[in-house]
Amino acid sequence: MLFICSNNKVDMGWSLPALLALATLGSAQLQETCLSVEEDPYLLFGTKTAYIFANRGLPNNNRAHEVPGCQPVAFWMMQRHGSHNPEADEIERLQNLTDLKNNIISNYRNSNFRNTNNRICVSDVKILEHWQYNPRHNLSFAGDLTSDGYLSAQQLAQAFKRKYPELFTDNRHNYLFKYVKESRLSTTFRAFSEGIFKTMIDSDDLPKENDEKLLRPYKFCNAWTKSTEENPDSPSQRTIFESKYEYKQMVTNVSLRLGFNYDVDAAVVRGIYLMCRYNKAWDVTQISPWCAAFTREDLRRLEYAEDLETYYKYGYGNDLNKKVGCAYVKDMMSFFSKHVENEMPQQPQVMVHLTEAPAILLALGAMATHQDTVPLTGDNYHSAAIQARKWASSKMAPFNANLAAVLYKCTLNGNFQINDQYQVLLLENERPISLDWCRVGLCEWSQVVSKLGEVANACDLEACNGATAIGQFVAITVALVFFAVRSLV
Repeated sequence: MLFICSNNKVDMGWSLPALLALATLGSAQLQETCLSVEEDPYLLFGTKTAYIFANRGLPNNNRAHEVPGCQPVAFWMMQRHGSHNPEADEIERLQNLTDLKNNIISNYRNSNFRNTNNRICVSDVKILEHWQYNPRHNLSFAGDLTSDGYLSAQQLAQAFKRKYPELFTDNRHNYLFKYVKESRLSTTFRAFSEGIFKTMIDSDDLPKENDEKLLRPYKFCNAWTKSTEENPDSPSQRTIFESKYEYKQMVTNVSLRLGFNYDVDAAVVRGIYLMCRYNKAWDVTQISPWCAAFTREDLRRLEYAEDLETYYKYGYGNDLNKKVGCAYVKDMMSFFSKHVENEMPQQPQVMVHLTEAPAILLALGAMATHQDTVPLTGDNYHSAAIQARKWASSKMAPFNANLAAVLYKCTLNGNFQINDQYQVLLLENERPISLDWCRVGLCEWSQVVSKLGEVANACDLEACNGATAIGQFVAITVALVFFAVRSLV
């Protein structure tokens, strides 16, 4: 039997007799692959991706915020919370992994494998053997921010303060925080404010708003609720993809690797995936034994399944999403307009929404970013356009995702490349957003008024509530697009 690990070492933590016994098990010539210690692992896990993995390659000396001849006068942002404990409806599924772990170890020791070259390796088995479910991940602490989530919120606040010291001052009246009063968002508010002021402060001393209708407009649009959350056809494209050969092949591969003589239920695979991505978000430096169940391609297929869900629930797969996401654009435009229309400096200068993944995705959609040339469907995973898709929830809405806009006031003769006195820099996860009508994320205020102002002016949630909700909205939309594409071909 051949043992192959990516670090070219056999773990000698077990006794030599035990290793020899393992090596003689089974009559088939098997090749073992250690997936937990890959040198370049795949680390994009949809909306449960750690920020550092989604934002790899961001240079330490990133100077997009430095605009020659211009001074920042106002800062608006949406900041998603960081990693958190399992949700209440996830806990039982993750607790059940203890029994699954014991079955996998038993499979390995008993050489209970089909004739395959995919079996989990001894090093991965040993790591899995030491895994235990954390008893703190219970209903009492369900969904609470983790210590890493708290620290990362502090660090992001400090990063923006370093870039914009003129705006992120120690004057508490220079800020307005907006968030819903629930555990992890309230904790994120505390962490973010501590990052700014470098000390724990009384939250009552900071200006804040808790208007849920403004912060979660999607919960106040009846048409959206009926066409997405309450519509059984809303996840139809994900369901189609999960019925395809490539997804079923992923389930088979995982089952083979873990030593089962049958394909485990797809829900079991999703439970393993959930634990894998939580592990990598909670501690980015540690190896997750559950990630060893998946190859790079397995993880890409699981990632696409979530992209399909977010695309139709919060993105371009449902036209109502723009009518809901426009609320955030309207808030930004209203904030900046006050600063442009008044010569004297206005307070607050910094507005921060502490929010969740749906809000980030809806706002990006309303701003017309991440638009693909073809719709995401359950049938076109292998197409070149989808493999290079722009709508990717791992990079759009990881933990700590942020969408920022900075208003600059400029001296026109100080920068020969700009025509407007006011400019807006649009940033997504600290990187300039690519829009056709902007220059590397820097947009003329007149263009912002023309493009995003139009979105804001047309924004009316009452109209959204007055719209007719069609139960089969998503399915019909996809069908029409599908036949249109076919007719073009």
